[in-house]
Amino acid sequence: MITARRVRGYATVGAICLWAIVALDFSVAGPMDRLGKVKGTDFLHFYVIGSIARQGRWSELYDAGAQYERARAIAPASSEVIFVPVESPQLALLFAPLSAWSYTAALMAWLAIGGVLYVMCCWLLWRDATALHPYRKAFVAACAAFPGMFTAVLHGQTAWLSLLCVVAALAALRRERRFAAGLALGLLVFKPHWALVAGGLFLCAGEWRIVAGIVASAAAQVALTWAVVGSSLMRTYAGVLITLPRIAALLEPKPGDSLRGYFQAVFASTPVSLAAFVAAALASVWLATRIWRSGGSLDLRLAAMVIALILVNPHVNAYDLLLLAPVCALLGNWIVENGAGVQAATPVESGVALMPRLAVLLFVAPLLGGLPALVRLQFSVGAMVAILVLTGYLLRRRIWFWMPWNAGATSAAVGA
Repeated sequence: MITARRVRGYATVGAICLWAIVALDFSVAGPMDRLGKVKGTDFLHFYVIGSIARQGRWSELYDAGAQYERARAIAPASSEVIFVPVESPQLALLFAPLSAWSYTAALMAWLAIGGVLYVMCCWLLWRDATALHPYRKAFVAACAAFPGMFTAVLHGQTAWLSLLCVVAALAALRRERRFAAGLALGLLVFKPHWALVAGGLFLCAGEWRIVAGIVASAAAQVALTWAVVGSSLMRTYAGVLITLPRIAALLEPKPGDSLRGYFQAVFASTPVSLAAFVAAALASVWLATRIWRSGGSLDLRLAAMVIALILVNPHVNAYDLLLLAPVCALLGNWIVENGAGVQAATPVESGVALMPRLAVLLFVAPLLGGLPALVRLQFSVGAMVAILVLTGYLLRRRIWFWMPWNAGATSAAVGA
């Protein structure tokens, strides 16, 4: 049985183990870790494009050869690491100030920034998860142990920027500030596929104010970048985005943690996997938007939209699963409000009792990158699909089968 005491105990042990691994791995001097890999792995690429932006050598921003030579100059032992130059000019500008420092100092500064942003996001989630307030220690321990943050740190990634955008949007939606939520989601345009999927998802849900906010925010960010770097570079960047489908295998050499990655692992045929992905993505959008319009529990509705955002996205890596942190917090809040003492006497109550187990699968999913693809994806993609379907089922029972004479059982199981 999952209890607050067990969550606190397991999470505390997990946090100590995970962050001890990071400390030990990064404890040697220089840019290479104890395993002979570049510390922060992907941060090397961000550091390189930041140095290009700081020096104003924009012609090298999408020149793989030039970037490879820069990377070798920073970390000579990393000669086998080759990055495909597809990042937005916004990210190059963001990392430009850090590139003035040594690689190791810049990485430590970036990880410190990420830690601060992660704590901010956890606080925002905690503030709104009122049912979890009696379990503060368990919540703090779970945040410290969340494997998504561990994975993002090991990769030196930007996932905490995406997390901040999503968490800010969730906070705004709780307060019925739809345009503000759209503004937060539009900031995701530094990774265009996230902003595009978010816009499409809320467009299908008929949330015009959210979509307007996304468009306004994304347009403002792109316009500001355009004014700084010029038309020529932005046209080159647009050309790079157009070629992404053809080089997707280079960007994601193993199946990612989305529906696209799942069907790539299941089907050897590219056309078949693509067709299955499109069908499943459309079904996920349909179900998520139906849940969103249901008028049911806000925690479940918000969680469903974040899950759909991850599932439908064509490019999701292990560090992107940091976005599961708000899903776990939302589900935890709902479980405490509605699942305490459920004995699974009815199908609805059985569904409520199943939710904590699925939430645990989501929690550990970012840590399983080393497992074979199908096994790993059962924890991430499989759990997300199961939660989305279960949420639809619970809210369907609440909406379609609610009657005065069974309101007590159904309301206790699903919540307002």
